[in-house]
Amino acid sequence: MEHHPINIRTPVADIHASLLQYSHESQKSRRIVLLHGAGVAGELTWTFIANYLTEWDEVLIPDLPGMGASKFIGHKPWPVIADYVEAIRELLIALDWDCFDIAGYSFGGLVTADLLGDFHIGHCFLIEPAMLFSDDAIELRQRGEEYIRVAEHIADDPSDSVPFFEFLDLVSPNRLKRGRVDEITVRRLMSESQGFAQALHAVSDALLRGAGIFTRWKPKVSGASFIGELSYASMHSRHRILAEHGDWLVHSVPNADHSLVFMKSRWIARHMNERVNSEGGAVDL
Repeated sequence: MEHHPINIRTPVADIHASLLQYSHESQKSRRIVLLHGAGVAGELTWTFIANYLTEWDEVLIPDLPGMGASKFIGHKPWPVIADYVEAIRELLIALDWDCFDIAGYSFGGLVTADLLGDFHIGHCFLIEPAMLFSDDAIELRQRGEEYIRVAEHIADDPSDSVPFFEFLDLVSPNRLKRGRVDEITVRRLMSESQGFAQALHAVSDALLRGAGIFTRWKPKVSGASFIGELSYASMHSRHRILAEHGDWLVHSVPNADHSLVFMKSRWIARHMNERVNSEGGAVDL
């Protein structure tokens, strides 16, 4: 495997990404983009899953602006989802990536959903995407209000750990609360406090403005959802609705909560591999 750092300035942002290139025996010429969640940079989120992916020759892992080594150009206190989407769109255009598969985790799932109509995407993988928490618009708006409160608390006092633990309680209420693991997670999020607060605020804005749209949202391509077994029943229910329409699978990841990308990386990668191996994926044209 070859690892290539990429740094590109677009009109919207200075974007850092990692390009992983694998040498497989078969000639798949298949690419995938992996978009991380709020507050934890790309490689830190995806490295373990990427290590187990066998069906892609090239894996692109960007840092979304405000996190990792990427940043927006100019001062914008509260970016919206469209700003993050445009940053990734410009990166992909600059790299001449037009045909690929894509995966989005949490906040990255919301960005992924807005990219589906702009490129030739073969398969989409959504891992606890932020916009599909429930099929009830009222619940989505309530979640948006909760996220805004946490985001603004962090912006007001980034050294206060309380809102970071509140965030963990919101996204993983049924987790096995392990002091050391929670403390490590909070330290990671606090190290990216501004970018984390901005991303969380962008999710809030999207949920409050688009709750009704998200209750009706359906994927435009084939793919799969991954939901932690310990996550909200409303999220499981919402993704089962996706499976009723089109070519979509839903996986309940055993003994996992919202941190499933870190807890169950091999399990998730195996099912991603099987999904494209059985039906074929995006080919680099």
